[in-house]
Amino acid sequence: MIKNYTTEVSEEKTVGEIVGLLSGKGARSVRIDYDEQNRPSAVSFILLIESLPIPFKLPCNFEGVMKAISREFARHSTRYRWERKPSSIEQSRRVAWRIIKDWVAAQMALIEAEQANMAQVFLPYAIPNEKTQLSVYDQFMQQILNQKQLGYSVANGDSKSEGT
Repeated sequence: MIKNYTTEVSEEKTVGEIVGLLSGKGARSVRIDYDEQNRPSAVSFILLIESLPIPFKLPCNFEGVMKAISREFARHSTRYRWERKPSSIEQSRRVAWRIIKDWVAAQMALIEAEQANMAQVFLPYAIPNEKTQLSVYDQFMQQILNQKQLGYSVANGDSKSEGT
């Protein structure tokens, strides 16, 4: 079963814990982003990297958590059905934020053990161009998809259209 699926810790408490973890390890600014229903949707923060302020954003994909829990419950007897009702959505939000908090705490353990630094562990979530709001991961995936559409093999850089 998915981690933290029984949590009763509120999203607000968990988001506060995430803010504390980030600020305790040197984030210069931490902001909570909210959705249309005034619910936390992401935690954004600034890290100084080589003296430059770089924005990062950790989004909360509770819809993915909801799908994963639904799949898990579907494998069990009908009494464990995960129905689309407000309490299931609320639980998915709580679980999603707890998973993010656990992941951030694990990254902090790597940093404390000097196995990595903040920039290394959070790099996929960096937003180097605030105009596009695309993370490093998003940019990477765009590049991969563009190469795929052009017929390039990512593994060796060859073009399928050239017959290699």
